[in-house]
Amino acid sequence: MEWTAITVTTSIDASEAVSNMFAELAVGGVQIDDQATNPELDDQTVQVTAYIPSNTDAAPLLASVRDGLNHLSDFGLEGGAGTVATTTIDDGQWTNVWEQYYHAVRLTRYLTVAPRWEEYSPSQPGELVVRLDPGQAFGTGTHPTTRLVLQLLEAVVRGGERTLDVGTGSGVLAVAAERLGVGSVLATDIDAVAVASAEKNIALNPVSHITVIASDLLRSVPDDQQFDLVLANILPDVLERLVPEVPHVLAERGKLILSGILLAKEPRVRQWLTDAGLVVTTTITDGKWVALLATRPDGEVA
Repeated sequence: MEWTAITVTTSIDASEAVSNMFAELAVGGVQIDDQATNPELDDQTVQVTAYIPSNTDAAPLLASVRDGLNHLSDFGLEGGAGTVATTTIDDGQWTNVWEQYYHAVRLTRYLTVAPRWEEYSPSQPGELVVRLDPGQAFGTGTHPTTRLVLQLLEAVVRGGERTLDVGTGSGVLAVAAERLGVGSVLATDIDAVAVASAEKNIALNPVSHITVIASDLLRSVPDDQQFDLVLANILPDVLERLVPEVPHVLAERGKLILSGILLAKEPRVRQWLTDAGLVVTTTITDGKWVALLATRPDGEVA
């Protein structure tokens, strides 16, 4: 099958916004390339690529993408090059490109993300490997926002936690959580392509307590379920809808980990948490990105 690849070259800061823009335009999913997967990029530049069938008229989508790029500055984002390019590729070409550039990456003290096709064995005691097949929908799991969530996960997991992963995407956080020792994971995503991608990646790993469902944030999460850990690596405009609902599913001493947040947006997110009756106990950063760990006022920090 042939595909039209629409590639936006932009800054790391704007990558999540561009991904969200594609999602709002009903593109099934996106692939994010950074220096780890494309050595020709510098460390501040990423390429966000959406794939549509080649027999689809791309002109309206391209016009909307260019219009969206022109408005990134309205949200305090630097768009970088801001170029848009299209190419036609088939499935075989796409696979060859990924297998050339995508290799195992150590993300945290214990966690390494490795592609399905690469032979990789842990090199240090305690190292845990998460296998991913990036597919045509999602990236490699190496974005700074993912790394931040994983760092906080390593710090708080004690074993057996009931975990909710909101906006699971590739499923990397869900798999990593079980590898670290949580008891179970319910992973949700509004995008059917993401649900399928997550299920495929889960099957690549030695995990057996992850359930993936299609859901707009918490809408399809059973009302009677409580979680010890809630994870969300999504854009602030989506977090604004999510945060007020979290107390309904967060266990008494549960913990909420949020990422996908630019430093400039952190005060707003903190206010949403305060309004929801939650307290930020830990903050970590990576460049211009920040992740927050929050609990109820009487909850344990770790």
